Amino acid sequence: MRRLRALSLVLIISLVLSAFAPGAFALEPPSINSARSVLVGEAESGRLLFAENAYTRSEPASLTKIMTLLLAVEAVERGEVSLSDKVTASLNCNFDLTDDSSTARIYAGETMPLEELLYCAALASANEACNIIAEHICGSVSKFVQRMNERAGELGCSGTAFKNTHGLPAEGHCTTARDLFLIANEAMSHELFAKLVGTAEHTVGATNASGERKLSNSNALINSKSPYGDSYYYEGATGVKTGHTDAAGFCLVAAAERDGIKVITVVLGAAKDAEKERSFDSFRDTISLLDWVFDNFSYRCLVTTQDIVGTQPVLNGERQGKIDLSPTSEIKAVVPKDINVYQLQKDIKLYDDSGKNIESGAELGEMTLSDPDGTVYGTVKLVAAGEIRYEQDKQETTDLALTQRADNVQRNAILMVSAILALFAALTVFALVRRSKAKKRRKVRR
Repeated sequence: MRRLRALSLVLIISLVLSAFAPGAFALEPPSINSARSVLVGEAESGRLLFAENAYTRSEPASLTKIMTLLLAVEAVERGEVSLSDKVTASLNCNFDLTDDSSTARIYAGETMPLEELLYCAALASANEACNIIAEHICGSVSKFVQRMNERAGELGCSGTAFKNTHGLPAEGHCTTARDLFLIANEAMSHELFAKLVGTAEHTVGATNASGERKLSNSNALINSKSPYGDSYYYEGATGVKTGHTDAAGFCLVAAAERDGIKVITVVLGAAKDAEKERSFDSFRDTISLLDWVFDNFSYRCLVTTQDIVGTQPVLNGERQGKIDLSPTSEIKAVVPKDINVYQLQKDIKLYDDSGKNIESGAELGEMTLSDPDGTVYGTVKLVAAGEIRYEQDKQETTDLALTQRADNVQRNAILMVSAILALFAALTVFALVRRSKAKKRRKVRR
């Protein structure tokens, strides 16, 4: 009997709490194998969806080339250089490389178009190609590296210091998962960059010093023929770059898109599974992050231009009334699939609450949409919608300006139904308990 009573009490409390709970916005985190720092963020808004050790400084290895390629693409867009430029490798192109570093075997005196150098850096992770690109754009590698750090600062990076163009170990050469997200997110917004890092295979034409070069992208998410094997190909993956040194571990910045959701992931310091041949946690952890997003989030329209989100009081001489407020644009965002739109908070700010001289279509304020956890999904302007409705018999107080009638009615209805269901369940449990007690008493009397 005590056990039954305890079970009944727990059930009643659970039902009541669930009836009035504001909504479950917290999700179980994705499973990470060995990466030291991980991050997944939404590309359109730049909002982080999950992160661990995102601000911990790490060696980026060849992820450095994301910034190198970004600067080159921006120089092309500004017209400072052209993809068709014939670029000759200088005697300095291999000055800071190690014998075992990744290259496209470009040597001093060889000439090829700038576009082909970009493919060598993006697909083959060619270190010498990065130096050649740097000298062509800035005149020297040192000036280019200076520009890399300046651009990182412009993008809001706070834990990044570049010492070279390619990512080989160098004292002080470091970045963070958060900074790499900022850099990659900006880079992927450029069509040329996205094309370069999204190419699985490319053939560089013959030059004055070499025959054709067949390049294969090292990113196994988009290239089943990558050096990392064919088991990591991922539907919807669009880029970006792999990296590895003994000090940095296995690293990967990836981009993917499904059902309108565009995300960028960063994985730093992952391990290779020694027990499983060709098993790399940089890809396994990335896939875990991507699956977590696409399984738990959706891209939804949260507010439309037809919605009435509040009202503005109107004072026209001695006549008082009100006019509806509607957004000037939609708010679309990546949100948890189980989110209740009616639980989102609408923070409305009116430019002038005097209520005088208001006409339909006038811009009256703005609204910010957020969830109870404080995540902001967007801000829109608000305009007067429809006709002014004047009060005939009584004066409305001005504190009704931001009343959100439709939302409140539905929210209250949901709470009321939930409370009734919880009460009904509690009464049912109580009746069962009483019936059990009555049976026991009858047995005792016998």
